[in-house]
Amino acid sequence: MKKYFVLIILIFIINLAFASNLNKDVINELTSNQIISGDSLFTILSDWQNYSQPQKTGVFLLEHNQVNDTLAAPYVVYIPNGYNAKSKTPLIIYLHGGVSTKVFHDTPIEYAEQNYFTEYAEKNNWIVVYPMGNNDTAWWNLVGINNINAQIRELKSQYNIDDNRIYITGFSDGGSGSFHFALNAPDDFAAFYPLNGMLSVGSIVTQIPVYLPNLKNRSVYAVNTDDDGLYPAKKMRELMELSLKADANLFYKEYWGIGHTFEYASSELPILIDNMKTKVRDIFPPEIYWETSMLEYGKCDWLQITEIDTMQTHKEWQKEYNVKLTDERVSFGFYNDREYKGIGAKITKIMPESAAEAMGLEENDIIIKMDDVEAENIGKLIELRSTKKRGDEFTLTILRANDEVVLYGQFPNASSYNALNYEKSSGAVKANYFGNHFNIETSRVSQIAIYIHPKMINMKIPIIITLNGNEVFNEIVQIDREFMVKNLLENHDRKALWTNKIFLNVNK
Repeated sequence: MKKYFVLIILIFIINLAFASNLNKDVINELTSNQIISGDSLFTILSDWQNYSQPQKTGVFLLEHNQVNDTLAAPYVVYIPNGYNAKSKTPLIIYLHGGVSTKVFHDTPIEYAEQNYFTEYAEKNNWIVVYPMGNNDTAWWNLVGINNINAQIRELKSQYNIDDNRIYITGFSDGGSGSFHFALNAPDDFAAFYPLNGMLSVGSIVTQIPVYLPNLKNRSVYAVNTDDDGLYPAKKMRELMELSLKADANLFYKEYWGIGHTFEYASSELPILIDNMKTKVRDIFPPEIYWETSMLEYGKCDWLQITEIDTMQTHKEWQKEYNVKLTDERVSFGFYNDREYKGIGAKITKIMPESAAEAMGLEENDIIIKMDDVEAENIGKLIELRSTKKRGDEFTLTILRANDEVVLYGQFPNASSYNALNYEKSSGAVKANYFGNHFNIETSRVSQIAIYIHPKMINMKIPIIITLNGNEVFNEIVQIDREFMVKNLLENHDRKALWTNKIFLNVNK
C-alpha cells in the first residue's frame, strides 16, 4: 500500500511539472492533494526546481508592482544571457539615489542599461533588479520596504532564484536604504552593500529608531568617500566605529579624493562582487539579537518579537548606542523639481526649520540667481552653494508668479546632533539555540515567537525552551501543513520554509 501511495504522488508531481514555476496555483494544487503527507509536501516545496526557461535572455524587462489601488511602482529586471532555469541564480537588488521625489524615474530601462551592476550580472549569470522609488515608496518607509519585498517574491515565483544568495546595494539614498533594510528587515538577504550612504538617514526621515546591535545578524560591507559633501567618510567613520562597539558584522572601506560620485566603481565592483560570492544566508544562526520599536520590523530569521511592553524597565544588556555628530553641511533645505526644463531651479518642497523656510522660499518658486550670479539650472546653483560655509549670508533671486523677487538668507551655524533617534521605546531579545534547546532573554517584550524548520532541529524529539531563566516549553512539534503553505505563499522562500511557530508569553 505504501508503494502505491508513493507511485500516486510521483505521477501527480510529474503531471504538475508541466505547469512549471512555483506560483500560487501550483502551491495550492500541491497542498490540496491530501495524499501527500506534510513531510513529503515540505520536501517537494523546499526542493522545487521546476521553472520554465524564459523565451528570451539578455533582456531588460519593465515590470510594475501594484502597491495600492492608485500606485503601481515600476522596476526593471535584467535576465542575463546565461540564465538557466534549472540552476539556482543569485539576485542583486540595486537601489538608486535621489529617492525623495514626487515621480518615478522617467527612463527606467535606460537607467538600468547604464548601471555598472548590469555588466557584472551578465558576467556572472546573476539576475539584477532595479526598483524605481519615489516619496511614496522610499527605501525607508514601510510601503517602500514592502514594495521591494513584493518584487522579490514575484521574481521568485517566475525564476529559479537562490533564496540564500540575494544581495542588496545602492548608491547615496540607495546606500542609506541598504543600511535601513539591514537594520529593520534583513530576512530575505545574505548581505548588504551600502555605497556612499548614511546609516541614520532612514531613521531621521521616518523618525523610526534603528538599533546598531541588529547589524550583527548579517554581513554589511560599506563604502564612503572623504570629499562627499553629503555623507563624508569622516562623519560616517564615527558611526561605523560605534557599530563595531555594538558587535556589528561590518566591513568598512574608504576612498579618498572622491566626492559624492561613483567614480571608484571600476576599482571597487570586482572586489565587491567577489565578496558577494562568499556570502550565503544562514537562516539558522545559533545566536540572534533583535531590537525594535515597531512590530512590523519584529522578525529576524527564526525569532520574532510579537508584543512590546514599554512600561517595563529595560534590562542592563539592552544598551543605547549613540554619538554626537557635527552638521557642517551647507544646505538650502528644499527639494527641486527634476522634471522642470526651464531656466533656473524650481522648488517642490520646503524642509521645516531650514534656511529656505527662514528666508521665505515657497513651493513653485524658481531660483534664477544666487548672490546676483545667474543659476541657469540646479547644477549651477549647487556649484554656487559649494563656495559657502555654515553661517554665511546669501541672496536668492526668484521668479514668483512671474515677478522677480530677491530674498535674503543665512546658512545656519554648525551644530551637533545625536546620530540616532531613540524617542520611541523598544523591546529587545537575546536568543540562542543548540540541538533542540533554545535559551531566550527578553527586555521590554511581552510576547515572542520561535519559528521551526525541519532542518534546524530534530523533529522527533522535544523542543525545550528556557525563557528568562525558566523552562516554559518542552514538547515535540509537528509540521503544521496549513502554516507551512501560508508561509510559502506569503514569502516564496523555499529555504526559509518554516513549518510551525511557537508563541511564548513573557511573565512580568
